[in-house]
Amino acid sequence: MPLNVKHLTGRVDREQVEMLDRISREEKTDRSTALRKVLDIGIREYMRRKAVEGYRRGVLSIGKAAEEAGVSITEFYKILEEEGIPVKIDTAAIREALKTDFGD
Repeated sequence: MPLNVKHLTGRVDREQVEMLDRISREEKTDRSTALRKVLDIGIREYMRRKAVEGYRRGVLSIGKAAEEAGVSITEFYKILEEEGIPVKIDTAAIREALKTDFGD
């Protein structure tokens, strides 16, 4: 077993096992590979949802939320649009950046 792979034991519902076996057959792969693939997808979706919620509540900046979601800021803007969440503009930060770049 490669060094970066760890053995994990947990309990799942019968329906989850049946669905995992179905995915394994559809993907023509073994159950462990199918489980890793589904887990990767689930983790990415969880992190995306968590980042969107953090941004929506004002806990995360757009940059930090994009980082947490594992996407670029541009992609995170698209995610916010898909979710119907308005983008918050920090006018003070824009003014400061303009002042820095162009002076008073």
